[in-house]
Amino acid sequence: MTASDFDSKSPAPAGESNADCHAASGPMEVGDEVRWKPASTGLEFPAVPFPSRRVFEVAGASLLRALVRRHHQRLLNTPIGHLFPKDPARFAAGVEKTADFIVEATGGPALFTANHGHTCMRSRHFPFTIDELAREIWLAQLLSAFDDVGFPDEVREEYWNWVESLSIRVINRRTMRAAPRRIPLAGAATELADALALQRRVAAVAV
Repeated sequence: MTASDFDSKSPAPAGESNADCHAASGPMEVGDEVRWKPASTGLEFPAVPFPSRRVFEVAGASLLRALVRRHHQRLLNTPIGHLFPKDPARFAAGVEKTADFIVEATGGPALFTANHGHTCMRSRHFPFTIDELAREIWLAQLLSAFDDVGFPDEVREEYWNWVESLSIRVINRRTMRAAPRRIPLAGAATELADALALQRRVAAVAV
């Protein structure tokens, strides 16, 4: 999530249909089983396994919100921190808006669609340059945030599989010919070592 998610709704650009959005109208669909969004071969997007309501049942709203808050706090101190509002009030409001989305998308109350309508992740991120490294920094900080808040092991993989595949659709500046690499939760720390090392170097310079 970037600064575009912290403001009002932005329309989908020409060529982006409701099929590219999380929910076209009404509350998000969340069932007892993982729901797959088909892959898009034209843009090299993998299939996305949207979470079942089990994620919400196991983690609960409070912990999901804590995860979103901690994740975004970590992102502020990374090379992609500039993507977020510098005003503390706007940042905090945006984080809660993102938390509303996560809670609803995992089976919780439909606060996001009630207040903001449907969401198109790809179009919301168009105003910002997001490349493969930015995606991996985002994922690396989520991985650390899991441990920071004690996110339940029994639903980590289901949550990760959703956002890891969905994050590929947010990339809008490709720097490599090859498709963005897939990063399963098992071994993610090793796969994301370069992104984590860059974060540590940036933090050292800041000190």
